[in-house]
Amino acid sequence: MPLDLHGASGFSMPLGASLYPPPPHHFRGAQRAFAAYEADPDAVAGLLPPGVVADSDPPICQAWVCWYPWSTFGPFLEAYIFVRVSVDGVRFWYQPLIFTNSEPPLAAGREIWGYAKKLAHMERRFDGEQLLFTVERPAGKRIMTFTISLDRLADPSELEPLPVLSLRYIPASDPTRPPAAAELVRIDVTRALHQTAGLGPDLWAGRASVTMDSPSEVDPWYLLAPQGRVSGGFFSTMDFSLPLGTVVKDYLAEASAEPVAESADPA
Repeated sequence: MPLDLHGASGFSMPLGASLYPPPPHHFRGAQRAFAAYEADPDAVAGLLPPGVVADSDPPICQAWVCWYPWSTFGPFLEAYIFVRVSVDGVRFWYQPLIFTNSEPPLAAGREIWGYAKKLAHMERRFDGEQLLFTVERPAGKRIMTFTISLDRLADPSELEPLPVLSLRYIPASDPTRPPAAAELVRIDVTRALHQTAGLGPDLWAGRASVTMDSPSEVDPWYLLAPQGRVSGGFFSTMDFSLPLGTVVKDYLAEASAEPVAESADPA
């Protein structure tokens, strides 16, 4: 609901001149590719918040690269990593790391859903039979290189759709107060694949490669680098919408509900 403070209103900052409108946020003709692989268990565990655990050993990750030619944020590129996790017995794709190259989706992603977005330099092109997507931060410091060939049409049943989970954490502005927010947010995305010319959904499978090209302690994507073979990749063209999320774990509420231990009687 829009906030009204002394007559200045708007869904997001700055009041009266919102950077972005309320969700749902819509995307049309989005071209997205991903590759699945196994990662190092200890490295993955170090990037997961409390109560979130990888649901397999070794953990399963997905590296995603996306081009959004039309959205309510405008056109932009994005790259991120998913980890398949479990929270209280429910499975999710948790998103610990994400880059974008545009300000509005960065602000909305961080503020609404807790997507840990940073601005980065990304390039996307088809080179021969392969899609090439590179991620650098800063420009010249290669974080990830992703390639995929479009070898065959795929069936949607080959995918593993799960709700997306993110950590929405907002630090305190006053040292005497707790964080403004510390919660796990679930997103259930509404999506529809485009259709090819009489051949079914615009979903392709192919040979993919994912490399984390150089370690960066500022952006430690290398911790989620593939350990061994990349199991394959998919490319799709789709429309989808991002609604407001659902809080599945509120760390602040849980902390306030914990009983306070009584001090021992000095007598």
